[in-house]
Amino acid sequence: MKFLISIMCIWGVALELTASASESVWSRVVVIGASASAGFVLTEPFGGTNTACCKLHHYLDAAIVPPHAQVKNVATALFFLSPDALAAQETEAATNSHPTLVVATDFLFWFCYGQGDTDAERAEHFEAGLQALEKIRCPLLVGDIPDASSATNTGIISAEQVPSETARLAANARLKSWAAKHSQVTIVPLAEFMLATKANAAIKIREISLPAGKTRALLQADGLHPNARGAAVLSLGVLDAFVKAHAKIPAKDIRWNIDAVLQSGLQSAR
Repeated sequence: MKFLISIMCIWGVALELTASASESVWSRVVVIGASASAGFVLTEPFGGTNTACCKLHHYLDAAIVPPHAQVKNVATALFFLSPDALAAQETEAATNSHPTLVVATDFLFWFCYGQGDTDAERAEHFEAGLQALEKIRCPLLVGDIPDASSATNTGIISAEQVPSETARLAANARLKSWAAKHSQVTIVPLAEFMLATKANAAIKIREISLPAGKTRALLQADGLHPNARGAAVLSLGVLDAFVKAHAKIPAKDIRWNIDAVLQSGLQSAR
């Protein structure tokens, strides 16, 4: 009897592994992170109609062409209050969903920004963020750390929360070396997106070209959070980084059309 039970258990595990191997990477996508992922509008601090329209998962959902479960979003705009505790909650929620892909575009932001009186303290906290991501075994998209120092001009973040340039560059270098040791990780150039939008510079994603002078409008007045169109563009940028990094994932899996993704995402949000 014990032998039979053992054989059945092995057979069950084999079937589970076979099913997992045959699943599309798009089957169950989960978003983790902070306010850019969760959606945030300053005039709606506790959420609302406009906030819903800025949630990243609506546009990821709209951009992914193959059949898939609705993209799940466990990110929170309150991440900055307790990054360590909320990171643990989010990664647990994500792994409990048995994801095939996790999108962590701004997950590491408050592990570099926020608390830390010295560069060394910020570096130590950044390590804690990377350790939290170690729990995720499936393909993982992780955003790098942008220069958001100009957002202090709007009061959305304070000068004390902003890391030095040395600390920010060190965090991105550490992220790069960490990702090199984790084959499932793809770095998303969030810093590049923020740099372009703040400078109102041109943005190009595949055949999509947003001309200079038109990209600052992708950010809200606070200078930090994307609006609905910005979330649609950011989603396509996130997916572009993933497709570029993995030759086996066809570009046709993504709807490379900002207006189509925006309208479909807005419809879902509303």
